[in-house]
Amino acid sequence: MAKSPKDLQRLKVIGKSLQKQRNKTGYSQEEVADRLQITPKSYGAYEQGTATPDILRLIQIAEVFECDIDELLIGISSKSDDQAKHIATLLKGVKRADRLHIVRIIEQICLISKGKAKIDS
Repeated sequence: MAKSPKDLQRLKVIGKSLQKQRNKTGYSQEEVADRLQITPKSYGAYEQGTATPDILRLIQIAEVFECDIDELLIGISSKSDDQAKHIATLLKGVKRADRLHIVRIIEQICLISKGKAKIDS
């Protein structure tokens, strides 16, 4: 079955998330593939967004990376709560003062998008 453009984009986002989690652990693609008992080419396709890992495989990947499965899927949902979680994840490790600046920027962007503020030229 052909994938929609939206689904193809979702696969790319999941792939980037897998790559980010893998880099956090310091594993190579080959090491992850070995732990999953699949070929490095198969795992690489997940990270490239050209193959779809099924739910059981995502659970196994989360176990390898010692993370929650939702950390692998963050960024694909259009629900505001999920997007807020994604932003919170991005802010982890950012200095407090920098986080405050980032939050102010996001507040301004939200006001502009709602038409309640204007962009200063």
